[in-house]
Amino acid sequence: METKRSSLLPWDLETQKKDLQLRVTPSEVKFLDALVGKVYRLSITVHNISRYSQKIRFQEPVKPQFRLLSTNLDKALASGLQVTAMVEYHPDKNEDTFDQLLISVGDKTMEVPLIGLIPSCQLEIDLEVNFGTLVADSKVYCKEINIINRGSLPGMFKIEYHGHLPIIIFPANGIMQPKSSKVIKVDFCADQALIVNEVAKVSLQDRPEIFLTIKARVVEQIIELLDVNDNKKLECIRFGSVFFGASKVEYAFLYNNSPEPINWVAIMQDDSVGEEVGTNIRQRTDIALNNLTYLRKIKNIDITSIISCVPNEGRLLPYQRVLIAFCFSPKLIIDGRKNDPSHRQDYALFLRFESVGSKDGFLRDDNSRTIKSERFQKVELALRGSGLPVLLHFDPGRVFNFAPCLMGGHSEIQCVMQNRSKLLPVMYHFKKTAHFKIDPQRGKIDEGCMQNVTCSFIPHQVGVFKVKQFVEIIGSVADENLQSSSLKPFHQICLYFNSVCKPSTGKVVMKINPGISPLVSNPTGQFVVKDLAKYKDHAPVAMLHSTMAEVHNHIKSKELLKGALIAFPNDRAASIRSGDEHEHFRTIFTKIPRYNYLDPDFAYTELEKIEKKAHENYYARYIKYLRNMRLQKQAQRKCTYSFDDIDIGLQPASGLKSPVLSEAEIEEELPLAHCRIKCNQMLSTSNMSYKETKALRRKVLRGLKSGPSTLHEKHDCGLTLTPKQIHQVIVGPSILNFGDVCVNSRNTRLLHVINMLPMHILIHLDVNLVELQKTNQFSYVIPPTASTYISVVFESPTIGKFWKSFTFTVNSIPGGHILVMAVVLPVKLELSSDELVLRPQGFSVKTCFRGTVRLYNHQNYFVKFEWQPINTEKGMAFSIRPAKGTVEPYHSLECEVTWQPGFDSPERGEFILHVKEGRMLRLKCVAHVMISLEYDFYFEGSKLVKCTYVYIVTYIY
Repeated sequence: METKRSSLLPWDLETQKKDLQLRVTPSEVKFLDALVGKVYRLSITVHNISRYSQKIRFQEPVKPQFRLLSTNLDKALASGLQVTAMVEYHPDKNEDTFDQLLISVGDKTMEVPLIGLIPSCQLEIDLEVNFGTLVADSKVYCKEINIINRGSLPGMFKIEYHGHLPIIIFPANGIMQPKSSKVIKVDFCADQALIVNEVAKVSLQDRPEIFLTIKARVVEQIIELLDVNDNKKLECIRFGSVFFGASKVEYAFLYNNSPEPINWVAIMQDDSVGEEVGTNIRQRTDIALNNLTYLRKIKNIDITSIISCVPNEGRLLPYQRVLIAFCFSPKLIIDGRKNDPSHRQDYALFLRFESVGSKDGFLRDDNSRTIKSERFQKVELALRGSGLPVLLHFDPGRVFNFAPCLMGGHSEIQCVMQNRSKLLPVMYHFKKTAHFKIDPQRGKIDEGCMQNVTCSFIPHQVGVFKVKQFVEIIGSVADENLQSSSLKPFHQICLYFNSVCKPSTGKVVMKINPGISPLVSNPTGQFVVKDLAKYKDHAPVAMLHSTMAEVHNHIKSKELLKGALIAFPNDRAASIRSGDEHEHFRTIFTKIPRYNYLDPDFAYTELEKIEKKAHENYYARYIKYLRNMRLQKQAQRKCTYSFDDIDIGLQPASGLKSPVLSEAEIEEELPLAHCRIKCNQMLSTSNMSYKETKALRRKVLRGLKSGPSTLHEKHDCGLTLTPKQIHQVIVGPSILNFGDVCVNSRNTRLLHVINMLPMHILIHLDVNLVELQKTNQFSYVIPPTASTYISVVFESPTIGKFWKSFTFTVNSIPGGHILVMAVVLPVKLELSSDELVLRPQGFSVKTCFRGTVRLYNHQNYFVKFEWQPINTEKGMAFSIRPAKGTVEPYHSLECEVTWQPGFDSPERGEFILHVKEGRMLRLKCVAHVMISLEYDFYFEGSKLVKCTYVYIVTYIY
């Protein structure tokens, strides 16, 4: 035994060597794998390492199997020399032998162990399997240990685990060849959080029983929401009261409290119990019932546009957290009434964060074991907030009629602004408006308070003024990324200002101009004189009718300029700038070209003229481009307003048919559907329910491709999907429980796939399990918004419990895993009775005895059988039909047993039922019949004349 072999050296050889100043090589003589009848020899060498000569004496071993081959057992050994002796081992029986060789030096003795070991197996195995920290996600984890046979003979091993945890060891038994090793796989399904410290009994040949320890720490995959201030668990966010159009942003940490990374997604539960959407909780019930139409409008709005979460999807590494921003932006729905406090809207909603993966659902088997602990793989957050209207009241109203005033004068109106909201203050800002002034222009009015504002009319021109004065309400408004907010105008109130500015009644005095002034311009005067005949105090400036005078026509012989402008004497009285070289002027009287003075200090150079022209052309093109864009937008608005989705002017049964699209046109149109997926929009339960119902209506059960073929399919299946998109692909159930199945039987379970995305996806099952290789295909191209079933075939040649998991990918991105469970049972048949009593079929002696036995097959695999009768010394009087055959799955077969009575027919018999690949059964048969012999004697006097005997048959019913 190994224990005996390992306890051979109770002495300390090193101490003896040091005292005796000798070195023995080797320290022990061991004969390995010695066979009976053979002779083995090993040498032993003794070195004298002392400075003196030593007299060494070898003593013969005690046991006869060992013999010392040396001619001289006593020998003097000089310093530094050595002596070699030969030890011979001759085993005579099949067991290990132990002895010792004594080497004496003076009065001291040294012992050298002699060991003779017969061939045997030496099995070794790792005694601990530690899975570490796992997540309870119903995934099967595998660890490998090695079992090694270091001996020279084959050895048997057996590992038994009798615990209640889902631990499977394979192979559990076997034979190890000499000098070989084998990998033992230990599978553990992490189905619930617990501390695993299990033991499995290990039986190794020629060794006592030992125990294999299996350890693991299974924790839940917990998703938590933490407060940003104190890192405590967060259950509710209270936004409080917010004006319609404004926003409020709150923050929280999403924490992955598990050792495995997860993909997560946020889902708005807009159909949960206890939610409130736009309800005025302070309103009386009778008033609310009278306004059900308004409540229906609020119920139909998209909740994700009011409460948003950014980011709403992502991936969290182990023990990582990410900052989540929650934005509340209530919107006011006007029902035709005036804006009053009854428009208050209260919201109480629930937001769920959950991990992305395989999901149970409609196909869940009630009899299967529920393994996934979903209460930890998702977290729910309550969101509360109220939307309030801006209740800013103006006294004396929204229309301000200012008193008329003259140019340079002004008029004022005192206005009182009142904030009728009792919960929120109002920040206001009056936008600048020409001819009007507000004091103060901006400010803040607390809850229920008032503010005096002075509105002034200060005209800068004559006319009638009807102006819209906008009052901006400033508050916190979320930015485009919805992760922060800033103060911006979110609401406007329009005031109407009306007034008149009258012209001044003062007289216009014309200043004398030595030159000639035109009627339409007055470069040296202050005002334009429209009617000089009204003013008699000052004489008007005289003008000469030069067209009627011919005094200056003395130069008519010269050629006159065509297109020349008339130059007035005072048009350049105060300027010395150069004139435009492309414009020509002539005098009013002589009609000759006017002298154009060019000052070289002010004139443009040729390069400056080119730059000036390019500058003018650039702005001319820019203004033309803006005009074209404005005209296009106006045309589009006209088309939009005139279009009606319902009535487009078609007459019923007019014969108009829709065009048939080609395959190329369909491939061009389908990618446009991808634009409907908004990356920042949250998922909601009602929206997903609608998409799921729509996908379930379109079942695709045939013709599924194993790979994309068209350009459109290749484009879709090559896209990288986000966790939010993967969450809209349902692959379930997460547990395929085949139940009790028969060995080598083929079993099928359906895996349901629902694609709620508006594009093709590629589902690939990463199956490397031998038991599932009979499945037809492992890759499927699922059409947009469709559902299908995947048949998974299970066939196992190994008896025992089966727990394995495989993963699947969506567009080459991990989407989750599926757990496969089964209990593989051996083939077997059951007898209706182990002992059959045969009854007669009639009252005649020659009547056969018959009885029936039924074979039951309660498994899902056909079973072949054959009856074998057991012959005895008296023979076999029983027969059975059918003698062999097949019993279909979940069926039974009746076999008839007959017994033919005879003089020497045995009344008992036995059959052996041989089941192919199963264990055999025995059937005992008994015919209950009694045969007796009676004699009749006839005497004539005292002489016996005749003797007869009669068989009496008694049937036992």
